[in-house]
Amino acid sequence: MGSDANVAKAAVKGAENRIIGLDGLRGLMTLFVVASHYFGEVRHGVAAMEVGWLAVKMFFALSGFLVGRLILERMTCENFFVVFYVRRFCRTLPVYFFCVLLVYFCMHLLGSPQWMDIGNEFPLWSYLTFTQNFFMISTDSIGPRWLAPTWTLSVEEQFYIFAPLLFVLVPRRGLPYFLGGAAVLALLFRVAAFEGGLFTPMTALCMLPGNADSLFAGMFAAVLYKTEAIDWRRWEIGLRIAPVAALVATAIIQILGHGTGAWVSSLGFFLVSIGCAAFVLAIARGTAEARHFQSPILCFFGNTSYSVYLTHLTVLGLLHGLVFGARPDIETAGQIALTFAALPVAFFVGWVFTKIVEEPITAYGRTWRWSRTRRGAAIAAVATPRAS
Repeated sequence: MGSDANVAKAAVKGAENRIIGLDGLRGLMTLFVVASHYFGEVRHGVAAMEVGWLAVKMFFALSGFLVGRLILERMTCENFFVVFYVRRFCRTLPVYFFCVLLVYFCMHLLGSPQWMDIGNEFPLWSYLTFTQNFFMISTDSIGPRWLAPTWTLSVEEQFYIFAPLLFVLVPRRGLPYFLGGAAVLALLFRVAAFEGGLFTPMTALCMLPGNADSLFAGMFAAVLYKTEAIDWRRWEIGLRIAPVAALVATAIIQILGHGTGAWVSSLGFFLVSIGCAAFVLAIARGTAEARHFQSPILCFFGNTSYSVYLTHLTVLGLLHGLVFGARPDIETAGQIALTFAALPVAFFVGWVFTKIVEEPITAYGRTWRWSRTRRGAAIAAVATPRAS
């Protein structure tokens, strides 16, 4: 009973620090991803529905913001590194391992028929070690379709490894310059790939260096959020306009590039990353848009987003494969109806996994409390001679 009470208290404590609007934003982006995969990125899909790339950029900016904010608030705690990594482990890894193992079990149980769209099957250990993006580069493929979204999680997990060190090693005053410079380097990395041919396009798209601008832009927003000297009334309009301006500029780049997409994938993604970070900061600051993202419906999708993200392609693929013996598509009325039927199934599966796997272990992770003793305080106390 005592341990259960501690878990419950930790869950309440964690909820107190949440910015509800960001949960709703995450929920909307989850709907973007599902819509893109179900109705856009299929053989006869609708091009206008292919908005998953935008959601991925927003997810990265959100992660950078939330992790940056957490580090800034807790980095002085004596047990910072232990608690940070334990909480990250409990939050992201168990349900991820559970879903990956479940998908592999389904693939081998069904005998890997053609409708599963496996393509190049990467070894299981690559997913369990978050190194599948290296296999994506070596094979120039996304691997098994049902696990394709996991490349973004490998980028984030690799980012989490060194993110705390940046804030510890870089002086607070120099953080904005460092983060801004690192974001520009990510842009140059993609330019070197798409325009200079120094790296393959897959390297630029699925590896951490090619996506770091979104993550660092989110961290930059966190630094601004925690800076008390800023007069936000002067900057509110700019925060609200920046996301729209970034999308318009990206559309113009697409038109000027005659649809090649190379400059969209380099400069366009950079501008969108800035726009996403600005939008996250605007929601966190409580601008007029924020209240729309506090909707209970969007927050529901936001709270179940991780498990839905991991399983929605498996649900769609299984239903189309078992019913029609083919890959998902929306060419016929039957396929369209089945795709729509897959939506509640995907969200229900995600909700169940959230409740039985993700939330209990996340709540346990929050029982690892932040120390009130500041880092270096104990050493300083020992090093300081006492008066005799």
